[in-house]
Amino acid sequence: MITTLDGPIVIEPTVSPPPGIGVRECGEPLAEVAGVPGVHASPAYHQRGIAAAGDRIFVRRRVLEGLRRASAALPDGVDILVWDGLRTLETQAEIVEAFRRTLPDPDDDATVEMYLALPPASREEFLASPPPHATGGAVDVTLCDTDGRPLDLGADFDQFDEKAWLTHYEDDPGSECRRLRRMLYWAMLGAGFAPYSWEFWHYEMGTMVAAAFHGQPFADFGAAVPWRTP
Repeated sequence: MITTLDGPIVIEPTVSPPPGIGVRECGEPLAEVAGVPGVHASPAYHQRGIAAAGDRIFVRRRVLEGLRRASAALPDGVDILVWDGLRTLETQAEIVEAFRRTLPDPDDDATVEMYLALPPASREEFLASPPPHATGGAVDVTLCDTDGRPLDLGADFDQFDEKAWLTHYEDDPGSECRRLRRMLYWAMLGAGFAPYSWEFWHYEMGTMVAAAFHGQPFADFGAAVPWRTP
């Protein structure tokens, strides 16, 4: 494990949902992202006017503890900023439809699925393979100063293009964005999270993606929100 937070980022493209991974819900409760030293909440979708998005961020309790550990590993003056955690299916569907409207072909599911989980087509699909953010195990994070002001990691939240890709700045040795992304990456991995190839801000714990990343056959976290027909 890299302990200096400046090792290179090397990761295979993330497949979601990973094949062969099951779900064994552990029953761990949710916790609000609040009151944790070094961890700040800034509910981005609520701030951007997504009607179904709330003004508070919730994650599984183990995830919140992981965020605390990740922040504690960072240098003085650098904290973790959380943009998003648990999402309802209504919120997920609204985000997907907003993204589709920006595409030349709104029916381009391949591009949508690089960045966003499509709402499940049935209750059975939802329970067998819930979207990561519907489990409470996925978080969207960045680095910030101690007042919660985000640092520049080279792409805005939900900037769905190549600059958002986790390794985009790896070939730029003089880049401050590379240094900060590596810092976030190793702090989060050291706290037990799994990264996502196409978004530098997205990390998971206890999900199907995290289970595959850590070589485990089952996810600990299943759906933590109710099924709703898309």
